[in-house]
Amino acid sequence: MFGRLAGKVCVVNGAASLIGRAVADRFADEGAVVVGVDKVSHSVGGQAVRADLTDEDAVAGMYREVVRDHGRLDVIYNNVGLMGPGDRSIFEMTLQTWRDAQDANLTSIFLACKHGIPHLRETEPSGGSVINAASFLAAVGSATAPMAYAAAKAGVVQLSRDLGVHLARSGVRVNAVLFGPIETPQQRELLQRDPSALDKRMVHWPMGRFGTLDEAAATIAFLASDDAGFITGAAIPLDGGITEAFTVPE
Repeated sequence: MFGRLAGKVCVVNGAASLIGRAVADRFADEGAVVVGVDKVSHSVGGQAVRADLTDEDAVAGMYREVVRDHGRLDVIYNNVGLMGPGDRSIFEMTLQTWRDAQDANLTSIFLACKHGIPHLRETEPSGGSVINAASFLAAVGSATAPMAYAAAKAGVVQLSRDLGVHLARSGVRVNAVLFGPIETPQQRELLQRDPSALDKRMVHWPMGRFGTLDEAAATIAFLASDDAGFITGAAIPLDGGITEAFTVPE
């Protein structure tokens, strides 16, 4: 299966995270030229770029640089997101927490699509794939959800759906991925601040485990490839069945 992205130029936004790095590595294994982008210094990808993904001028300039250096653009993976410590019920969060969540989780993807997709359309032959990181929280209601994050990720799903339909005949595909719990130290730390939190959540995870970084990267690589050529405007669950099942303890 390897080599599906041979010759393609792929931008990974939010590359410095563990998931971003895993996806960048998988893209490279599949033969892609990988440009890793993040607001912090990093060394992810064949070309590592530092840019604030909420700054419109920086995002537009980054894509111009990629096309200038590599002559084309084929894939954009937007692995961006922020779940702030003050993000709880709207009755408890500040307006600044809400705005920060929208900027980090939705505005960044809006800018990446606005300024990246025109380059996909200009590449010969025109077309390509955009994959936007969302969350299973965009598909369910939750009494304990970080509400600003969940609302922003629901916006990502709708933006992906609209763009997928709008661009369907141009050859550009746009899809969202509804991430569930992926095994990272940060994810475990978040869930284990309360000693019983992980056990409580695990009851509602049909597979009873975290997803792996390899599983996440493989899913993104599939959507980036021509093997997913008839999939667009979709919200693909990567959650071990969480949004599809009601479970109770055995």
